[in-house]
Amino acid sequence: MINFEKINQLIKQNKFLDAQKLIKNLLNSDERNQDLLLQLAGIYRSLGKFDKAKETYIKITQIDETNTTAHRLLIDYLEKEEIDNYEKKLDKIKSIDISDKKKVELFFSLGILNEKKKKFEISANYFIEANKLKRKIVPFNFINLQSHFENLKIVFKKLNFDKKKFQNQKKIIFIIGLPRSGTSLVESILGANKNIYPAGEISNLKKIIRDNFTIDGSLNYEKIMQSINNEKTDLYSLYINHANLKDVNLNIITDKNTENFKFLGLINIFFENVKIINCIRDPFENFCSLYKTNFNSSALNWTNSMKEISLYHKNYFQLIDLWKKKKINNIIDIEFEELLSNPEDVIEKLIDFCDLDKNYNYIDFYKLITSPIKTASANQARNPINKNYLFKYKKFKDYFDFN
Repeated sequence: MINFEKINQLIKQNKFLDAQKLIKNLLNSDERNQDLLLQLAGIYRSLGKFDKAKETYIKITQIDETNTTAHRLLIDYLEKEEIDNYEKKLDKIKSIDISDKKKVELFFSLGILNEKKKKFEISANYFIEANKLKRKIVPFNFINLQSHFENLKIVFKKLNFDKKKFQNQKKIIFIIGLPRSGTSLVESILGANKNIYPAGEISNLKKIIRDNFTIDGSLNYEKIMQSINNEKTDLYSLYINHANLKDVNLNIITDKNTENFKFLGLINIFFENVKIINCIRDPFENFCSLYKTNFNSSALNWTNSMKEISLYHKNYFQLIDLWKKKKINNIIDIEFEELLSNPEDVIEKLIDFCDLDKNYNYIDFYKLITSPIKTASANQARNPINKNYLFKYKKFKDYFDFN
C-alpha cells in the first residue's frame, strides 16, 4: 500500500526532493499510478520545473483520457498553437459518462481554455457550472464560518494588544490577505534575500491557537488572558519550534498563510520582532480569481459561491479595521495593482518597512527562487512582474455578480 501520508508530510516540511525521490521509487513498480504521477507533477510545478510538469501531466492524460484534473493543470503549460486542438480533447470527454467530480474539473478546464481563447461568455458559463456542481457534491455551510468570524470579533474587541517584551526572537514576516491577492508574489520578492527562509503557507499559528486558546472550537477570552497574565503559553516558542521550522537556521522567516489575518492581535502580543504585510487586490479581480480556481482545500469551498466570496471579503475587512483601530502599527498594506504598475517604488517601500538589507536585486526575484511554491500562483511567482495581470478579469464584469 502506498504511503501517501509520508509523501504529504515531506511536502509539508518543504522536503520536496525527498518526496520526489520517494515517488520515483514507488513509480518503478507502479509506473502508471495516476495519483503518484499527479503528486510528482505537482512537485515539479512547485519547484519551477515546468517542462517536466507538462510532460508528466501529458503522460497522465495518455494513461487515462478522463483524468480531468491533469487536463486542467496541463492547460497552463500549453502553447498558443496547442490550445485550439486541445478543446477537441475536452469536448470528447464531455460525451463520456464520467463522475460528477471529474465533470467539475472538466468544466473548470473548459473555463480556463475558453478564457485563453478570449471567449469570455462561454468561459464564464463553464466556471459557473463548475462551481454549482462542486457545491452540489461538496456542500459547505457558510453559517458556521460566519459564526467563527463573529466569535473572533467579539473576543478581540475585548482585548488590548500591547506587546509583551521578549528577547532574541527571530524576525517573522507574516504575509496576509485574501487568497489570490498577491501573497505568493510578495513572498517570492522577499525570497531574493538569501537571509530569509520562505516558509510558505504553514499552519503553525492556527494550530497553536486552536490547541491553546479555544473551547469547543471557539476562541476563549479567559484562556487568552490567562496566558497573557501568567505567561502560561509562549506562543512564539511553540510557533518557532514546530516541526517545519525548528531546524531553520536563518533569523528571518516569511509565513504566508493568508488565514493569519484572523490572529493579528495575538501576533502583536506574543511576537516581539514581527512585520505584517497585508496584500490587497481590486475586489472584482480578487473575487474572479477565487471563483475561477478549483482549490483542493475544503476550507476554501466558500469560493464556490459568488455571494459567499463577497461575505468572506466583508468579514476580512472588518477584522483588518479592528486591528488598525486597536493601534497595531507594524502592518503595511501592499496593493497588488500598484505592485504591478510601479514595482520598483513598491518593493523599496516593502524593503524599508521590513528593515531588510538592500544589497539584493529584489526586482529580479524570479531568477533567484530556490524554494518550492505550493500555491496556485506558482507560475506567476516564478516569472518577472507582468503588467498584463493588471485588471486581467475586467472582461468578466458582464457575466459575474459578486453582490
